[in-house]
Amino acid sequence: CSFALLREDGCLGEIGKRAVWSYARLASASVSRYVAIALDSTMEQEPDWMTGTLQILSARAAAGVLHGLPLQMFELESGVHAAFRTLQGGTNTGKVVVRIPFTGSAPAHGTHLISGG
Repeated sequence: CSFALLREDGCLGEIGKRAVWSYARLASASVSRYVAIALDSTMEQEPDWMTGTLQILSARAAAGVLHGLPLQMFELESGVHAAFRTLQGGTNTGKVVVRIPFTGSAPAHGTHLISGG
């Protein structure tokens, strides 16, 4: 994250619970406001706010204003090591996908998604 993208009076909202900015790191950056957002807690504590926010995001996505995160795709046979090196480096933005080729030996039963934090 680069605070250089924000105006002098800007606010950074960071979604997550792990590896969020420390107070010492914030003090060294010239940002006026910082908010760490834990979505699970926010949904429980402020359901009306979350509903409104999701409605706004849904409308913007339907209007084509919002776009999905970029993704980098790697083939299982030839690129799985590169995929993990990309994740290990921590410099990726968006999704890192390892594509498992369809072999035709088993019938497809939908999409399989393996996700982790």
